[in-house]
Amino acid sequence: MSMFRGLLGASLLASLAGCHSSVPTSPTEALPAATTSYTVSGILSERVDGISRPLAGRQVWLRIEQPNAGRTHWVATDQNGRYTAQVPKARVFVSAWHPPDQRQPCLASAAVEADTTLDVEVAPVQSAVQPPASASPLITGFVYETTPQGRNPLRGVHVSVDASTDAWVAYTRTDDAGRFFLCRVNTPVQLVVSSGKGHQDWWRSIPGTTDMVLEIELKR
Repeated sequence: MSMFRGLLGASLLASLAGCHSSVPTSPTEALPAATTSYTVSGILSERVDGISRPLAGRQVWLRIEQPNAGRTHWVATDQNGRYTAQVPKARVFVSAWHPPDQRQPCLASAAVEADTTLDVEVAPVQSAVQPPASASPLITGFVYETTPQGRNPLRGVHVSVDASTDAWVAYTRTDDAGRFFLCRVNTPVQLVVSSGKGHQDWWRSIPGTTDMVLEIELKR
């Protein structure tokens, strides 16, 4: 499973190249203002059996969303699990799970207008994870299919959160009871639910303003 749709392989992290004009600037012509940048930093950790530990030397992706534009930037964590990046004024999403073995059920996102701290926590796909104390806005859901015997919970269904340009910024799977949660969904996003087993995908726009409880039926 790719980290971001449409950004596969080495081209995922292609950088933008600048260009310089050879035309001299008139002494009376105002020069464009330099783009102000801010520091976004935080600790990447993995929670296993209730114990959190920092992850050193791991890739962290920053999705930078500005009006009519979006780009992805990556950095590596240091020996203490800390990442640091310079970004312009923008809505920033930070992601760090590594498929297929990890998930990141909580968004790490903020409207960056000053130096900002965004910690990121991932967890093994098969581990039992509970929402953290500061989880709101929290989305909880139950995914099922209807059979002649009634509702059948669907286990292992992929649940992803997309930013405005179809970049995956959070990801989890349903448990044995067909349940999932996504936490700190604090901005409008797209929720996509897919079983990969012949069911039709399900999606919905999430306002990112309040807690939500969803019952989601997947149909074949």
